[in-house]
Amino acid sequence: MLRPGYGENVPRPALRADTYEGMSVEWVLVPPAPRWAQKVGLAKAWQERVARRLLAKRACKLAMMGKADVLHGQHKVSAGAASIAARGARARGAKVVSVATVRDYWPLCPVSTRLFTVPSVGTFECRECHKFWHYAGALVFPLRLGPMQKLYWPSLFFSGLRKALKVRAVHLAFALPRWLATLANSRLLAQCDAVVGVSRYVRDELAMSGRVEGTKLHSIPNLVHLPSVERALSGAWPLSDVSQQDDFALFVGKLDENKGADMLPVTNLHMPIVVVGDGPEKKYLEIEGEGSSIDFRFYDWLDNDAILRLMRAARVLLFPSAWQEPLSRVLLEGCAAGAAIVALNTGGTADIITHGESGWLAVDEAGFAEGARLVAKDDALNRHLREGARKRAETGFAAPVVSAQIEALYASLLDDVGGRAS
Repeated sequence: MLRPGYGENVPRPALRADTYEGMSVEWVLVPPAPRWAQKVGLAKAWQERVARRLLAKRACKLAMMGKADVLHGQHKVSAGAASIAARGARARGAKVVSVATVRDYWPLCPVSTRLFTVPSVGTFECRECHKFWHYAGALVFPLRLGPMQKLYWPSLFFSGLRKALKVRAVHLAFALPRWLATLANSRLLAQCDAVVGVSRYVRDELAMSGRVEGTKLHSIPNLVHLPSVERALSGAWPLSDVSQQDDFALFVGKLDENKGADMLPVTNLHMPIVVVGDGPEKKYLEIEGEGSSIDFRFYDWLDNDAILRLMRAARVLLFPSAWQEPLSRVLLEGCAAGAAIVALNTGGTADIITHGESGWLAVDEAGFAEGARLVAKDDALNRHLREGARKRAETGFAAPVVSAQIEALYASLLDDVGGRAS
């Protein structure tokens, strides 16, 4: 395994050997950015560019030595490095292929999430910022429409143009370089032999953008290590003010509009709602709780094992995320813990939740509130969804299942490159 190492004050690039759970790891240590890059706010971009070059150089060398036949990048930097290294090694006669996994929207959006925040508007999602004028519009001409906060800005071109440009001039000045850097990263991604989206939604968004050839795109989810989940579930109960036998609802995540935190009060559940997370909507929830006697119990942070135990015990796990989640870790772990899940149907959520089988999948706020009340009240439905969620984890996301899909992809790519070489 190759990993870039940042934050170490090394005068020049270096390698450091390490192990992680029995696996050999090579850290490629990246020197700090020069002062000029730090002063203009480009330190991270500079280090990532250097890291990609160093990773590509090392990966190419390993491939040429016969120590690697698949180079699999797991994020923006390593995906580009895998692409460069595989092409370089193949040009020198090595039989090697490149694969990249995409877990968010970094090939399409300079901010990776497609979420933008403007003081006068709030946070909204731009689903077409792979087109420059939509990205620029998200910075300068945002207008929020509807509960999903979709972007629509052309009507504002001739309305308040001077004021908008004055307020957002700095953002706009950096818009084109950032967008072009994202385009360059996506072109490196497109040169990989295969690109894996963690959900059908991510795969389809990449295909829709035209930035990656459709025949290279695959959908393989993140995995869940079920034995680790089982060990976590056997641990001590983490809360002092809610017992394991009490009925309570659970929300886990950042407390903002895009995670749907503002929908929690509309569920109207007559039980405590345990909220694990922090964010700008916390104050709103506190006020709503005081005004309507909703019993919110706030915990800024709990470790992952504790959250798994809460998922198993909660009467209902609430997941009202309003943005296009690529593939939610909360839902994957909720299924593994056998939680009774109520979720909003956005992004890759439908890859995890099948309505009425592994959870309740709502299309709008009213359906979400209805589902929360029904799942919390109906014992038979609650039990059925718990069993379905656990079965979904076992058949769709368990480590052996996902690993088999990855290995099959590797084998097909190596067969193909071997055929081309012969």
